Amino acid sequence: MSDEWVSYIAVGCMIVFAFGVVTLNAFRRRKEIPPPLAANDRKLYRLWRSDPEAYKRQYGQLDEQYLEAQKEKEASNN
Repeated sequence: MSDEWVSYIAVGCMIVFAFGVVTLNAFRRRKEIPPPLAANDRKLYRLWRSDPEAYKRQYGQLDEQYLEAQKEKEASNN
């Protein structure tokens, strides 16, 4: 009987550990604020996560133009 309980406890600990890691990663990603283009494109998001410098070189100008256009759009609506 005790061997049976030990195996249940071991399996339970493995399950808790696996879901704990996944949950912590989800909370970390939720706090991130990706650039505007990377927020809506999975490929750009992966590039931004892996190499922010390369993302900035390739898409930094487009992000700035996008933010300026959003500001102008908001100003024209007011």
